[in-house]
Amino acid sequence: MENSQFAHTGMSPWERLLPRKWRPLLFVFLVLMSSLTGCASGKKWKYIPASKAEERSVYVVAHGWHTGIVLSKEDLGPELGFVQHYLKPGQFYEFGWGEADFYQAEEVTAYIFLKAVFWRNPSVMHVVSLPTPPATFYSGKGVIELNLSETGLQHLKNELRASFAFDRNVRPYPLKGGLTGENRFFKAVDYYVITNTCNRWTAKMLESGGVPMDTVFTLRAASVVRQVNDAKKEYLRLRKHTEETGGSRVMADGLGGRP
Repeated sequence: MENSQFAHTGMSPWERLLPRKWRPLLFVFLVLMSSLTGCASGKKWKYIPASKAEERSVYVVAHGWHTGIVLSKEDLGPELGFVQHYLKPGQFYEFGWGEADFYQAEEVTAYIFLKAVFWRNPSVMHVVSLPTPPATFYSGKGVIELNLSETGLQHLKNELRASFAFDRNVRPYPLKGGLTGENRFFKAVDYYVITNTCNRWTAKMLESGGVPMDTVFTLRAASVVRQVNDAKKEYLRLRKHTEETGGSRVMADGLGGRP
């Protein structure tokens, strides 16, 4: 089965590859490991847009056990624009991080599954070129839009870029990809362990952009989705209050302002 199938069906490698017989075991293990559920209570938004005109959209996509972050082509900038050289042209690009063997496997064996759960393993980045907006491409899946400021987006892009491994000539290490060019893996930095999962990576990326996220105990996709939804509700509440009061200072005060 080719990796390109993911791009055509809207399925993530996690959904496509993880046999159903392994899912209950992984679920039980993650529940035990995340008994201290990720919670962003007490955290506030940072790098707040001064106005709606400054808002930049980013998207969080939930693929069952896995989550990813989507940026528009226009927002890739010089930090992430290099991915376009390895992929079919798209309007949006999804970024994900995960355990190297599990993420790239054509079929998940017991060894690959147990190694991903219990060992310290190398990681990869996965980038998908989307021809349409994520809510359309991933129709029926959980897609959440967030609004960041230009400053927040810049911090997010810096952290996304820092997740890729580069050689001494600042070139990435392209790995497996779909035959039709919609998706490709790249060598990444950091190690995957059960306490440093793809979902914790997503939380750390979003937190760098100013989104209030717990970056320690966020191990499951459900925890990412819950915190992102809460953050969006709080942002919209404060944005509405700002519009009603006719100023942007309330946003800065209510959301933590700029550091």
